[in-house]
Amino acid sequence: MIIKYQALLDKLASSDMPPTAQYRINVEKIARYRIMAAQSNLDDPEKVEEMCNCGQVEELVIQAENEMIVMDMYLRNRWWELVKPVEVEYDPGHVDG
Repeated sequence: MIIKYQALLDKLASSDMPPTAQYRINVEKIARYRIMAAQSNLDDPEKVEEMCNCGQVEELVIQAENEMIVMDMYLRNRWWELVKPVEVEYDPGHVDG
């Protein structure tokens, strides 16, 4: 499990995806947390499962493998470039009509 999630972090680190891309931020946070959970409970898979709250350890490994597939598509298509900042005008005192 640790190896799979570290591979995700390594791929992100070697990519040209900006550190501000929300996808990167999310994947890094999840991967780091799951690595920490696994490293601090090497002999207690039930504790890892409880901390991650996303299935059994075997399922967490499958999730990492699936995320690698998604990440490959994300990097290949440079999907972070499709996300543009949006400016929202908000005036709570304005009454329309």
